[in-house]
Amino acid sequence: MNRIELTCAQSDRELHSEIELSTQSPWSSIFGPIPLPVAGSLDQLNQQLAGSPLQQATLRGHPASCLLPILWIRSIWGSVTSTRITLNWDCTANMNPAPSTYQPAARLACLLADSVRCDSSDAVLQEYGFDPCKPGVTEDIFDLLTNIVDLWDPNLRSAVLGDDWTSEMRSALTQASNDGHQRVALYGAGTHTRAIGEALMSPPVEITCIIDDDARRYGERLWGFEIMPPEAAIEQGVDAVVLSANSIEDQLWEKTAEIRSRGVQVYRLYGSSSSVGDLTHATH
Repeated sequence: MNRIELTCAQSDRELHSEIELSTQSPWSSIFGPIPLPVAGSLDQLNQQLAGSPLQQATLRGHPASCLLPILWIRSIWGSVTSTRITLNWDCTANMNPAPSTYQPAARLACLLADSVRCDSSDAVLQEYGFDPCKPGVTEDIFDLLTNIVDLWDPNLRSAVLGDDWTSEMRSALTQASNDGHQRVALYGAGTHTRAIGEALMSPPVEITCIIDDDARRYGERLWGFEIMPPEAAIEQGVDAVVLSANSIEDQLWEKTAEIRSRGVQVYRLYGSSSSVGDLTHATH
């Protein structure tokens, strides 16, 4: 899975193009280790498609890799009301061995396309947990879409790659160390955590694991840290937890009530609570 095939129909011509992919794409810090368009590939297409808006666009490839081109088609190259997007997913050739890593982006791409053609919907349902033709809206894709909107600049052409998130995470880990904590877990294995890997390279504390509520991801690793449920993290002797999310931080805070009741300090990056006494710390 090293390229996407794209066919675009404009009023005066039809364009056939291939978009090269790489797990070292600039976008990988947001979406995780998913093959994504290489640097400059979408800008090059933007120049080729200048002029009349798209009438139709057909993409062939893995939906997770097609998500960014679909967003460009919807926001820049085409029209929300008049451009029809078809997504062809040859899943027998493009089935990821760790589908939960790709699942939110794949589901969102299928949701944004007008039609999805899949050679094995049953295989997708079994491996990814959704029907590609009826992907549905779930909390994880809402979080992904919200974070994309948060990161995008006003002209919808570029994004800040998590620099502010990385700074906040560094501050929280430093504060945890200053407070005397040694074994720290992150809570949240979503877009936010995928974007702050630089803060985890030489942390001032031992990061023991990443907590998440999606049982399908237990046993996987993100940035080298195992993803596990809260109970398993507590059993490992975690003495502090940092919430690694922005748009759903309030929900994660509520979910840590049991953890906080055991005397484990929980750090919020973007908010604070007035009802938890000394069991919370806000970085700003």
